[in-house]
Amino acid sequence: MVPWKRTFIAAFVAQIISLMGFSLAFPFMPFFLADLGIVGDAQQAWWAGILQGLSGVTLAIFAPVWGILADKYGRKSMVVRSMVGGACIMLGMSMARSVGDLVILRLLQGSLTGTVSASITLVAGVVPEKRSGFALGMMQAAVMGGNCLGPLLGGFVAEQWGYRGAFVAGSLVLLVGGVLVLLFCQENFDRAAQRSTSSREGISLLLASSGFLAAVLVLVSVRLSNSIANPILPLMVRDILGPLRGDIKNQTTGMVIGIASFSGACGAALLGHFGDRWGHRRILIGAATTAACASVLTALAPTISMLYAVRILFGFAVAGMMPAANAFIRQTAPSHSMGKAFGFAGSISMLGLAAGPFLGGWLGKTQGIRMPFFATALCQLGVAAIVFTCIRPARREATTIEGEALPESGN
Repeated sequence: MVPWKRTFIAAFVAQIISLMGFSLAFPFMPFFLADLGIVGDAQQAWWAGILQGLSGVTLAIFAPVWGILADKYGRKSMVVRSMVGGACIMLGMSMARSVGDLVILRLLQGSLTGTVSASITLVAGVVPEKRSGFALGMMQAAVMGGNCLGPLLGGFVAEQWGYRGAFVAGSLVLLVGGVLVLLFCQENFDRAAQRSTSSREGISLLLASSGFLAAVLVLVSVRLSNSIANPILPLMVRDILGPLRGDIKNQTTGMVIGIASFSGACGAALLGHFGDRWGHRRILIGAATTAACASVLTALAPTISMLYAVRILFGFAVAGMMPAANAFIRQTAPSHSMGKAFGFAGSISMLGLAAGPFLGGWLGKTQGIRMPFFATALCQLGVAAIVFTCIRPARREATTIEGEALPESGN
């Protein structure tokens, strides 16, 4: 097998495993908070938003640091570091005795992990550019696949061994992902060449790359819009179900999150492939508009059946957004500064990932648990507007000659 294909497959499988490890327990955080003494939908929504946003704050601080180290010491080592760090944090959460413990651990999680950004940087550095849309789409499919399997398995684990048992299981799964990357991923990394290049290429030159700042703005907007309602969804499920047994609540929450992630796994692969053919700009505008419609329907859903249907649509649409946004970064960044590019872009975009849950938690506390979904829809439309305004259409999207598209010059 061609080395880049073997590395891509190993990173793809490890990404599924790592996201499955994280999502074994995190979707049930509002319910775990109840075990720690936080009662009532308003308070659980508020604290769930805070806890989900905290890791985004430290991710924003440390992402460029890890990006620089990736260019200096290799991208593979950063993936292993992030997965092992995540395993340690999940194990620590299984022993948390208060909300304060969780606050500290979530801050540490942001500083030590970042498995998605690390894996994307590794894959972007080894995959040929003409296959980057498909490869990054498949990596997003891996994220969605892990987020699908994790809640489904986590609902069962939580019922058998409690929420603390789910955190322990997640820790073990993350370790397996780290070992897989260590053994099977191959990176042709020349440290001396990277040092000489890095001395000439700083962040200032990276920022001067054509379209890079616009691509970063798109990534921030996507992160913000996709994270607002995340901490509120379990409470939405409980609100629709009413006073049912805890096992039904856990299993249904896992199914709602899992089915959307399964739809997203399918959507990411398909939309990533079509992004290479049709242009990532078109895909992102269409996906954001569709996700906005699905968010409004989620807020209005009166039954679990309707919630399943609209979350399938939402998952499929959202899955096309991150690969397209990452493809913009890949196309505008020099290959020898890929780590710095994704590190810097990841750092700034984490501001959106941090602000989204805070905003969602505040809206859930003050305006009701359905309001964050309306806010998500508004932000999704904002993403479409930003892409339409700030990202220059590729030549093959804008011009055709005698029915044939001109070669693409970049998005």
